[in-house]
Order: sequence, then C-alpha cells, then structure tokens
Amino acid sequence: MKKWYLISMLMFSVLAFSQKIEKNNAVLTIRGNIGIPRMISSRMFSTCFSGIAEADLSVNVRLFDNFILGGGYQFSYFQNNKFLKFQYFNTSIPYNTRIVGNGGFIKLGYDQFFSQTGYMNYSLNSGLLFFNYNNVNADTSKLNKPFGLTSFSAPYVQPEISVNFIVDKTLSFSIMLSYTTMFNKFDPKAPRFNHFEEVNKTSNRYFMSWLNIGLGFNILIDRKAKVQP
Repeated sequence: MKKWYLISMLMFSVLAFSQKIEKNNAVLTIRGNIGIPRMISSRMFSTCFSGIAEADLSVNVRLFDNFILGGGYQFSYFQNNKFLKFQYFNTSIPYNTRIVGNGGFIKLGYDQFFSQTGYMNYSLNSGLLFFNYNNVNADTSKLNKPFGLTSFSAPYVQPEISVNFIVDKTLSFSIMLSYTTMFNKFDPKAPRFNHFEEVNKTSNRYFMSWLNIGLGFNILIDRKAKVQP
C-alpha cells in the first residue's frame, strides 16, 4: 500500500510539472471529497478497526495566483474487524463497535493547471478531530482496566493531492489521495479490546494514521477561464 501511494504521488507530480499551463481557477470554490480510509501506521489500530467512509467539505478563496485558503468540515467512520467477538457461554456474538469522528480544518493549497480543463491540487489540511466510540461492550477483564475514554479529541494534519477535470464552467470532478496523521496513540482499552491476544501483542508505536483514496467535486464560482500571457 505504501509503495502504491508513493508511485501515485510521483505520477501525479510528473503529469503536473510536465504540462503546466498558466491559468487561474475560480475566486471561490466549494470542494468535497468522499473515500474509504485505510490504516497504515499503528498495527494495533489496524488490527482492531477498518475504515468505512471519510468525507469532507470546504469553502475556499483564491488569494493570489492559484494559492487557496479555506475552511471545512471532516467526517470519519471506522468499524471493528469481524474477528472480534464476545464469548457468551458457548456462543460467539460479533462486536459492533464503531469510531465516529467529526472535526474542522483549515486548508492551504495550490491549483496547477496542466490543460485548459485539467488541474492538480496540492493541499495541506490541519485541524481538530473529535472521536466517539459507539456501542462499546461492557467488559470486566483486568486487561481492559483502567478503562480508556470513549470520547477523545486531537489535532491532525492531512496532506492531500488530487487531479481535477472541469466538465462545466462551474463544476469539476476529481480523484483524490490524502494521508491523515492524528496526533493521538490508539488506546485498545477504550473500545474494550485489550483482552484479545491478537490485539495486545501487536505494536502500537506510532500515532493513528490512515490513507484515503476517493472521488471529489469542486463547485467553481467566478472561474477565470482566460489563459494569461
């Protein structure tokens, strides 16, 4: 997965710099993305949870040239992995624990055109995410004590790259790739998963982080279509 990520970044960069065109984007843009997050750092976090969906929406202003500044909202949703089951006498009951995150961020980015209707976007999003563990099963195991918090928040950074294609004077669609690092270490005691041997024996050295590959759209308001001399 990491190798695929690096190759994609390189291909996008080569495409952008080899076909650069001097052109301005819209003064105001509304940008949205949706994708499926994939954990790539803490093995303990990826052992416990899988990404279901991540979406964001932002409003952005072009400051000068094609540099943009904006603010937005992000939603992240993770579900526990299927092997995690509650043993009740001779019956195994699947867990249904979820992590739901909501947050706000500031976006700083740059649009770089490689054709009259295509442009790359390079952005850095940074903000604060608030997470809740939902449907946490009661557990009295000593390995889960002291119990971790079922609600927490932490700052995060998210470099993002996308290739965008204008399909109408006010609309473009995109393919997006982002990498989120949340400055918080996963605590298996919070969802009450620390008693699983598959969990407590895995490494947990790095912050919670994940890769998101998805699709997006940009609403272009007052787009400047003329090619500059």
